[in-house]
Amino acid sequence: MAISLKGMRKITVNGETFHWKIRRKISHNEAHNDEYAIPVQHISGGQVLFVYVGFTRAYGGYQNDSPESVTPAMISPLIEKAIALGWNYKQPGNAISLIGNILTSDTKTAGWNA
Repeated sequence: MAISLKGMRKITVNGETFHWKIRRKISHNEAHNDEYAIPVQHISGGQVLFVYVGFTRAYGGYQNDSPESVTPAMISPLIEKAIALGWNYKQPGNAISLIGNILTSDTKTAGWNA
């Protein structure tokens, strides 16, 4: 699985470059209070990681005084955590998610498929 490069942002973590993406349009799941997931992939391809940022974008606004934007400073430690937990970012494979401190194959992210 790959994610579209249109609108991708770059981030360097531990000397490796990754793409990550903010979805402009709120997905159906996000509109119903699902936690916001950001897709991340190594610049050379490989396994896609969805990182959950801990807040929702439901109903056109952030709830519970959540941040107004997702920044590289939020994404970088999540990538580092996923690598520490065993994410093989250069290897092909099915998408996985980082939810809290757990890597899981339950992505719940059909809206992101390329």
